[in-house]
Amino acid sequence: MERSAGMGRLKPFLGTWEVRRRIVDRVNRSLVTFEGQAFVTPVQFEEHGDTRSNCATLRSSRTYRLDDADDDLVVRFPDLSEFIRIGEAASQRVVHHCGPDLYRGRLFFRTSDAWAEMWHVRGPRKHYLSLAHYRRI
Repeated sequence: MERSAGMGRLKPFLGTWEVRRRIVDRVNRSLVTFEGQAFVTPVQFEEHGDTRSNCATLRSSRTYRLDDADDDLVVRFPDLSEFIRIGEAASQRVVHHCGPDLYRGRLFFRTSDAWAEMWHVRGPRKHYLSLAHYRRI
């Protein structure tokens, strides 16, 4: 993604995105899907949609704060603690420790209108693989 004056790493993400995610839950041996939309503003990433499993469909959402600092886009939890940093490379590896659980991710920026994230999460409480595709609306 191309860097722009004023908003740095954030500008290419601004807008509305269609989101499709598949999660292979290795603890419960199940497949979970999410379909919805993500809204990116200069200060926030917000995602809403439906999460489906074998037994239920639930309305889901998540919100992150965004901070365009230095050479990275810093993604923060609502309490402002840091989640990950996104740089300028087309393919990136990111890591986040959540207590004893380890989140290892890959980000793939294909075009300015499509990107993907993959997570391998493992720990005493979680063990899953997640792949999400984002397409600009």
